[in-house]
Amino acid sequence: MHVAIIGGASTIATTVAYTLAGVEPTVDVSLVDINEGAAWAHAKDVTHATYHFSNAPGSKISGDDVGTIQAATPDELEALNPDLLVYNAAAPQPEDATDRGAREAELDRNLSIVESVVEDLRPLDPTPMLVITNPIDRLVYQFYSLLEWPRRCFLGYSLSESARMADALGSELGVEQNDVYCPMMGEHGENLVPVLSRARVGEDPVETTGLDREELLEYVRDIPFQIAKERGVRETSRWVTSAGVARVIRSIIAGSEPGGDSHGRLGEPFCLSTPLAGEYGFENLALSVPVDLNGGGVCEIHEWDLDPVETDELAAAADAIRADLERIGAAGYDD
Repeated sequence: MHVAIIGGASTIATTVAYTLAGVEPTVDVSLVDINEGAAWAHAKDVTHATYHFSNAPGSKISGDDVGTIQAATPDELEALNPDLLVYNAAAPQPEDATDRGAREAELDRNLSIVESVVEDLRPLDPTPMLVITNPIDRLVYQFYSLLEWPRRCFLGYSLSESARMADALGSELGVEQNDVYCPMMGEHGENLVPVLSRARVGEDPVETTGLDREELLEYVRDIPFQIAKERGVRETSRWVTSAGVARVIRSIIAGSEPGGDSHGRLGEPFCLSTPLAGEYGFENLALSVPVDLNGGGVCEIHEWDLDPVETDELAAAADAIRADLERIGAAGYDD
């Protein structure tokens, strides 16, 4: 698989490249950026790191199997012919963007970049694209409406919330977070929808009666901004995001293999933002919903039976996203 990361010299993009070099070393990665020198420097540094990954005790990857890490410019995208696009280009974050309202301000800053990148993407055949740049759900739909590729191609990253909810539930229940499964639907932002009705620890359903839903949600909403206040906004949540992005890429690879299973160890779908066309009663917007993946992107959207609270929260998420899409005049909202 060849992954082209747009905004490739950024903090998250370079961390994704490094993570893939360690956990999925056969993947080829192109760091695509207008700052070609910085992209080249990161690509060369990660290339040197692959030497240690492939020669460490227990490594089963021979030198010939290790993927390439290279730099490229946006006008080289067509020649790259990638199997997957990862979009991480963004306007610089203000240093004081450390509160929960910061994601809302990013929409206007990043729209013009999306429109510019779309022109670079038009010569490509429809290619799955994973959007990491905030506000993710709005930008997923904007790419979909501008490029007019099949909607299966458009994915929005939202797995960091799953990891944060697993941390919160694990602490509350006194169990190991890595054994917790709680899918997170809705918006990548304030209007998260923890699907506690499907939460499990290992094989066992979670008893939700004694759980404080709002307290769990507040932790998941607040923790990335607490981290940003301590570390600075330029660091972002680079570690959890890069691991989550690598998980999506590994799931696409697994789902593309004959008889492959994209669900991983916990055995259940995870949620990504994708354009909806009637699923859950919504259309003309993108929401995080449970999906299966293969080489073409989203191969199935699961429509779960949600409890009344989850249903109401999903509708609130849709309303918030719809309001922004209407404001910017996205396709389906212009008069």
